[in-house]
Amino acid sequence: MEQGEPPSMLILVLGLASATLLVIVAGYVLYCQRRVSGYESKDIESSEHKEEEVALKEDLMIFQGGEDLTICDILDAPGEVIGKSNYGTLYKALLQRSNKVRLLRFLRPVCTARGEELDELIQFLGRIRHPNLVPLLGFYTGPRGEKLLVHPFYRHGNLTQFIRGNRLFSCLLYF
Repeated sequence: MEQGEPPSMLILVLGLASATLLVIVAGYVLYCQRRVSGYESKDIESSEHKEEEVALKEDLMIFQGGEDLTICDILDAPGEVIGKSNYGTLYKALLQRSNKVRLLRFLRPVCTARGEELDELIQFLGRIRHPNLVPLLGFYTGPRGEKLLVHPFYRHGNLTQFIRGNRLFSCLLYF
């Protein structure tokens, strides 16, 4: 090797290091561009959802026996969780204005249908009256898609307690 000529091993190492650095910088730039464009698309999607939410409004369907229900009464009612399921949560709530205890069933959004199909089903369920069925008194739809079914509250327990519990005592309570 001559004095003025750099060693070939040094050139090879510097060339590989430069190429590696260039690939890392290019990868970082691409990552940043995708991230920024991802935020922009999310902003567009979230603005569309906000417009849909604004378009939605509160609605209360009232059925026989639920004439005293109001949206304010339902939303302001202090409640006690009495049960949870895959479909929603049950609350025992005291409606302030009417001073009546009602059962509020909050339905999880993923467990409900949307649109006219749900409205038709709720209208059908609200019209059903039978001595062996708990009547539907009202159905609330909120601005963010929340849904509440309103039923009368029966203090004697539930069907599971009636079936599995002391049958004689349970029968006496219902008669």
